[in-house]
Amino acid sequence: MKGNKSVIFLGFSDFPYGLAEAQKIILISKSLLFSGNNVTVICRNGSYLIGEKPALKAKGSYENIEYVYASGNCFRDESFFKRRLFELKGKINELLLLRKKKKQKRLDYAILSTCSFSSIIFYYLLGKILKFKLILNYVEFYSAIPKKKSEIFKRLNDRLFDTYAPVLSDGVLPISEFLISHLKKVAPSKSYLKIPGLTDFEKYNNIGTLENKRYFLFCGNAAYKEIILFIIDSFELLDNNLMFLYLVINGSVNDREEIKRYIETKKQKEKIKVFTKLSEKELFTFYKNAIALLIPLRPTFQDIARFPHKTGEYLASGNPVISTNYGEIKYYFIDGKSMLLAKTYDINLFTEKMQFVIDNPTEAQKIGLEGRNVASKLFDYRYKAKEIDDFLTLGIK
Repeated sequence: MKGNKSVIFLGFSDFPYGLAEAQKIILISKSLLFSGNNVTVICRNGSYLIGEKPALKAKGSYENIEYVYASGNCFRDESFFKRRLFELKGKINELLLLRKKKKQKRLDYAILSTCSFSSIIFYYLLGKILKFKLILNYVEFYSAIPKKKSEIFKRLNDRLFDTYAPVLSDGVLPISEFLISHLKKVAPSKSYLKIPGLTDFEKYNNIGTLENKRYFLFCGNAAYKEIILFIIDSFELLDNNLMFLYLVINGSVNDREEIKRYIETKKQKEKIKVFTKLSEKELFTFYKNAIALLIPLRPTFQDIARFPHKTGEYLASGNPVISTNYGEIKYYFIDGKSMLLAKTYDINLFTEKMQFVIDNPTEAQKIGLEGRNVASKLFDYRYKAKEIDDFLTLGIK
């Protein structure tokens, strides 16, 4: 491995305790460190609520990854006036940090994690001035994400982003074949490296067992209400159901309350348990002890273009994963061998896969172990380390 490159992450403000995007930054960073490179995550402003993340400092190291909050504050102040001051301080200090790193010859590449088109333009110009390469971490087809009619500027931002962000980057890290296809249309000469949902398999070492192992589990944001209600309806149709359904959902309080109200209308409501804000160890313990893990994907551009981070974590547990045959899943897994895949996004078909796990526990466990074996060769961050390092060294012109 060549190593010895200095890589900065920019555009993200929820490090290290954010959701899927934060986890991807962590795992790409660990791949880069594994190759002998230097990594720093620069967050312009803090976004955590005060007291939400104790012991988090504005500058430090997380799993050997250096990070710094340019504003000097990783929390979101309650005062509107102070927030504006921290935002200004963050912008100024970010520029000073980047200039300092360039003078120290510690700024070769910047990996940009943002969905803001104005940020793309800003960092593009900054890259030209300070002479560093800009790599776009492309994880969603933002134009396909549902929006309210009133969100005119958001729709405009997303269209501009999907059309021009790859063009303004020196290289792209798309997460899916769909985004690669789109990339070839808008920026056909652009260098790219596909990076799916990476996983740290070592985190499952020494995970304990639970007394109740008879439950299906879904983990995700409450914003995916349609998918969560789909799972609840599928669970309702199971025959002789002695199982439980665990829903680990974060996100909007209103969305979570709507889901809870929906559960109250179901005959199996006593067997559906909702959890939120679990620690990583608690979450992985739930994964490790589930009878099966659920992640249905819809036949939409949004779901086809993305690769849910939870997929890799699910598979690392060694338990069977149930999904639908759309998007990235079909490029990696075979129904009945390494995953259980419903042919379409249909409640009855999805229920059949859940029922299969109940009726055939031994065979289902073999599928889960094979899924883990496949995932360990494709999604372990160490497996991707040389490929990412070579892409930066040889793929970026």
